Amino acid sequence: MYLSRLFLNDHSKQAAADLRSAYGLHQTLRWAFPNAGEENGPLPEGERLLWRDDGPHGILVQSVTRPSWDAVSARHPDYFHDVQVKPFDLTGLQAGQHLAFRLKANVTVNRWRDGQDRDAEKRTKREALRGAKEQVEWLERQGERSGFSVVGTDIAQSGNVRLYKARGGMPMTLFAVTFEGVLRVEDPALLDRTVRGGIGKAKALGFGLLSLARV
Repeated sequence: MYLSRLFLNDHSKQAAADLRSAYGLHQTLRWAFPNAGEENGPLPEGERLLWRDDGPHGILVQSVTRPSWDAVSARHPDYFHDVQVKPFDLTGLQAGQHLAFRLKANVTVNRWRDGQDRDAEKRTKREALRGAKEQVEWLERQGERSGFSVVGTDIAQSGNVRLYKARGGMPMTLFAVTFEGVLRVEDPALLDRTVRGGIGKAKALGFGLLSLARV
């Protein structure tokens, strides 16, 4: 796999537009992969493009295949201020190992709301978890099915994020929680799959990238 740290040029019209539109940014990032930037063009087989806006620390992008950011620069010559790419793998993961992690997630659950007519409405509603205790419990549940347990975590950020799914489109609001802490590896193979696939909803909009580092 590969991690790319992208610093966008504030003076680039395209970069400025993408930073206001999560969907637009995702579409631009796809141009780094063969044919994926074309309309309805698929990502390479097995690819799960994940990214996170880390503010002053740039855009972190995780990909299974090596990206060609030159392809983006060819379309938008002034798009990047700096680009850093490095390979990484998780083959050395061991059960019991402690790792630092960072995750920005769309922390929601599906549940029946008070007063909801269950006969008229056959589906539960997606609801944001706004309490810190509920948020940590959500993360712990994710860990149980994803190959890790939470040793300790801080909630670095929690609240609504206003996003534009498409350039010029109507804004949408998603609930975002950024977790930072330490996890314990329980199932190395399962955790590897989790890192590759991401956690939670709205992955194309900058959520779900689980970053790991040695403590």
